[in-house]
Amino acid sequence: MRILFLNHNLIWRGTFFRCLGFARELVKRGHEVDLWTTASDRHGYGIRMVEDGVRIWQTPRWGRLGGHDGGYAPLDNLARLVRASRCRWDIIHAFDHRPNVLFPWLWIRFRRRVIGRRSVPLFVSDWCDWWTAGGITTGRRAWPAVDRIEQRIEEGSKRRADGVTVISSVLYERARGVGIPEERLLRLPSGVAVEKFPILDKEECRRRLGLPLDCPGLGFVGYSFWDLQMLAETFQRVRREHPGVFLLVIGGGVEEQAKDIFRKNFAIGEDVFLPGVVSFSEVPAYLASCDVHLLPMQNNLANRARLPNKLCDYFASGRPVAVSDVGEAAEYVRRYRAGLVGGETAEPLAQACLRLLNDPLLAETCGRQARRVAETELAYSTLTDSLLEFYQKRRMQEMNQ
Repeated sequence: MRILFLNHNLIWRGTFFRCLGFARELVKRGHEVDLWTTASDRHGYGIRMVEDGVRIWQTPRWGRLGGHDGGYAPLDNLARLVRASRCRWDIIHAFDHRPNVLFPWLWIRFRRRVIGRRSVPLFVSDWCDWWTAGGITTGRRAWPAVDRIEQRIEEGSKRRADGVTVISSVLYERARGVGIPEERLLRLPSGVAVEKFPILDKEECRRRLGLPLDCPGLGFVGYSFWDLQMLAETFQRVRREHPGVFLLVIGGGVEEQAKDIFRKNFAIGEDVFLPGVVSFSEVPAYLASCDVHLLPMQNNLANRARLPNKLCDYFASGRPVAVSDVGEAAEYVRRYRAGLVGGETAEPLAQACLRLLNDPLLAETCGRQARRVAETELAYSTLTDSLLEFYQKRRMQEMNQ
């Protein structure tokens, strides 16, 4: 099959990893996959590359980073519409509903329906974040009416799709609530490309990265630091009992914001390490250098509905996770015994972290279990079997209608 994945994110950020994980596995099974995403650097014609057999197109951008991340840039949208008019696919899988995903999806759908029913590809929509109606974008809009309009787009695009993949049980129930029948739904968590995460020695990784060798280390990964203040509060409480522990925060785009939050109580480069953006190939070494990974999550609708990509990477590193008792992430840690769940605030999360630091046997057991889950249930090779079965089932149902 020829498959197109539409993604609004910058390359190597957010949902791009979800797209790439499934795309890689589909290519291994003999399918052709194109993945359209957004360039992180200015480029007038866009950047084409191949990653593990996946044909990736980073769409053109003339603007600076920060003004092109949400899928609204005119050049990005225009380039996608032009190219969408020239190519043919059997399946179009749109990851969420931002304009640079929705417009080419609708344009291809319109053109192919004009040509004839037999020519129409299968249109699938992915729902991996709760955007409107109290979600990520609510409160960020200047006028509430804008959020209501986007809510219609968010929900309407899912209703019009031939099939919908959802990342969590919360979004599954929302999809049912807006009228999408269960036969058109697939609950599909993000996974991990296990082959990209070899088991690494902690001491060796610390030497290579210039991190302290003789004290415990906590890890956090993130590009959108929604819960950064909670992370800082948790770390402060942990240090009351473990004064020598350090925190490693991997991510990009807001390092100065991170420094402002942490420098109030900690020494940057001694207590807290902020390497910023690192190559994805280096992420396993950074994660392996830590003893415990932290996943602080405020109890809000956006967090309850999502399943952070970082959780799967944490699991793959073979280290235990201390997570807030919020949403699907907490359920995964609890179900798979891959760490400890620590309430909804910084204090119980810190206590969960301290228990793992103070009980090496428990931490080792949780870490081994986390790695086992990454190699089995949450491996993209396993999850892609379900996705392919869903594609085939929905294609047969659409052809028989």
